[in-house]
Amino acid sequence: MRPFVPRTPSPLAALTRQALEARIHSSYARHPVHPAVDRFRDGFPSPGSEGVDCLDFESAEGVYRSGAQGVRLSQVPQLPESVAQLSRLSGVDQAGRKAIRSWIEAEGTFHIEDEFLARWEAQGRIGGVEHQVYFEESSGRWYKRLYRCVLGSTLGDYLDRMLLHAAVFPETAYRLEGFTLNARSRQIAPLISQRHVSVDTDRPPVSTGETRALMAEIGFDPVQLRHDGVVDDGYFAFYHPSFGILVHDLHDENVVRMQGTGELAVIDPYLSLARRGTWAAVKLAEIGIKTPPDDPLV
Repeated sequence: MRPFVPRTPSPLAALTRQALEARIHSSYARHPVHPAVDRFRDGFPSPGSEGVDCLDFESAEGVYRSGAQGVRLSQVPQLPESVAQLSRLSGVDQAGRKAIRSWIEAEGTFHIEDEFLARWEAQGRIGGVEHQVYFEESSGRWYKRLYRCVLGSTLGDYLDRMLLHAAVFPETAYRLEGFTLNARSRQIAPLISQRHVSVDTDRPPVSTGETRALMAEIGFDPVQLRHDGVVDDGYFAFYHPSFGILVHDLHDENVVRMQGTGELAVIDPYLSLARRGTWAAVKLAEIGIKTPPDDPLV
């Protein structure tokens, strides 16, 4: 298999302008993640390179966005204003996925889904609600295949999430290995990897206070989201008001103490960009936090 070589068919600046012009009229279009990522990196530079040089998420997001924003005008939904309305995005999500499938087919770089599943099953079907996971000892990396989007998210939202992770937590950034393809259904799924983090199990789990101090250093404030109308701090959510980035699920299995150094690492958070029509914006509005405006036209 040849290496994954990304190629974005449309300039991201043009796609961003198209998106913002549509959103002015409350029509759905991919909310641009790149301005927030760039501004965050300017404020918190990191010496880590894996979150920048080894990622192809930006190109994949551009391909997805070109497909999702290329649907017929009659198929463009209004911006969702509730969690239930996120289901409106299924049509544009399928268009974005189709664009990625065509892009990858042209490059001939799909991973065979059955080969991934065989490795996954051989290691005991490790995984959670989103990913199927196996560990490759020779490279020291965890390989994860997204089999299910959660919280009403689209594949585009997932790619945004990887870009945000690389900016906010570059020391544990993911790498896009490519996409798996189901030979029968032709469905695609992103295949990502993350370097192994050795956890110090001889010391107590990371406390909530330690996590709050870690997030405060990079400008995030703790928030308590509502779930089914009930305030729940079990998700350990944090919000950056300047950049409109929501990070949650920072419990003591996702924030760990590294072996040797004792430093903290965030390995599997859920990051979202809070803009109108997004899950993050809806959840923050439930607790009285105003949605940031869309980034200005470029």
